[in-house]
Amino acid sequence: MNDSTTGGGKKPLAVYAILDRNGKNFWMKVGAAFANRDGSITINLDAVPVGSYRLQVREQRTWDDARPSNGVPPPLAEVQP
Repeated sequence: MNDSTTGGGKKPLAVYAILDRNGKNFWMKVGAAFANRDGSITINLDAVPVGSYRLQVREQRTWDDARPSNGVPPPLAEVQP
């Protein structure tokens, strides 16, 4: 692997489990991955996904509609005049 595909080893990559819920995919972060000097990748899982057999390793990102793990949406931001 080269530096462009592994993130160069400078910052960790996120590991996501892709969960199918009622025909819609949900991405749940379950760990981090780190590129090693020899081109291999070390994956550290914080949670073991049950019922999902798909994992994605990619740069961490945020989604506008992301919700905390308790499923309660964040409060709406107040609009300043």
